[in-house]
Amino acid sequence: MEHRLGFVRLYEAGGLTAAQVAEMAHVHENTVYNWLGAYAKWGEQGLLDESRAPKTHPNEYSDEIKEAIRFLRQEGLAEEKRHIGEKVISHRLMERFGIEASHSGIGKFLQVDALIPAQKKRRPKKERADRCRIHEPGELVQMDVKYAVKNIAGYWFYQYDCIDYVTDVVFGEIYPIQSNYESVRFLGVVLQRSPFSIQGWQTDNHSTFTNYYTGYQKSADPSKPRLHALDLACARYEIIHYLIDPGKPAQNGKIERFHRTAEDEFYQTNTFKDLNSLKRKFRHYLHYYNNEREHSALGYLTPLEKLRTFGKYENIKSIKN
Repeated sequence: MEHRLGFVRLYEAGGLTAAQVAEMAHVHENTVYNWLGAYAKWGEQGLLDESRAPKTHPNEYSDEIKEAIRFLRQEGLAEEKRHIGEKVISHRLMERFGIEASHSGIGKFLQVDALIPAQKKRRPKKERADRCRIHEPGELVQMDVKYAVKNIAGYWFYQYDCIDYVTDVVFGEIYPIQSNYESVRFLGVVLQRSPFSIQGWQTDNHSTFTNYYTGYQKSADPSKPRLHALDLACARYEIIHYLIDPGKPAQNGKIERFHRTAEDEFYQTNTFKDLNSLKRKFRHYLHYYNNEREHSALGYLTPLEKLRTFGKYENIKSIKN
């Protein structure tokens, strides 16, 4: 402002034309006239910088759409205890209100409305060949253990869970310890609850899942390796036990992603009095996750709805945990 005010006063002092002042200020002559007009109308305040952003936009959302977006965002936080993203909001806008709005536009509105932080630019994803030949529920189930919460004495409770690769159906249990016995026990629980037969069971190389690097390779007789209890259980149920490569947790990416979701939506929004309280609330969360929560990776279907797309499971009412 002070810079412009100096040139305005220089012009008003006389002796210089607007063209000469413009040359000194390194601007166009019309700019000088704009300064003079603004100064005459609003005084020094008229010389302040103004945003060049348009005051209105032809594609700006109506007040009705804005309120619907805010409502859905707050509804997810209040009822589901999670911050639903722009893709889920876009899906629900169309499903509930018949309003079509792109998820990118909703994301920008949420940023402007301070409902989500500005997103950082992400690096482009690497191209990967599509080598997946898994098409049916139960062909591959990824299993892992998550450290859940600590009890009063400072000992961990453990979340045993698994996710179907095709439908994202999750089964889980909370145990007070982590051992070979719990791994075998959990496999039996899943086989009882799963509406589909399980053919492949994939884990990492933790000692409670396998002794491939400690028992198999160090056996005195390589033709008769010491088999792990989980391997024996899988063989008994005619299930192939797959192992991911060492140091590559991304190969178990679906169950790892579920652990992050459970941390954000379940553990960060609940309190637990004891082990029974934790088990009960986790069971309720899994019921919601499998039967009510839309998954963008499934085309905004719930795992139950995805499972129903396979003919022999179309009459299943709900997935119980």
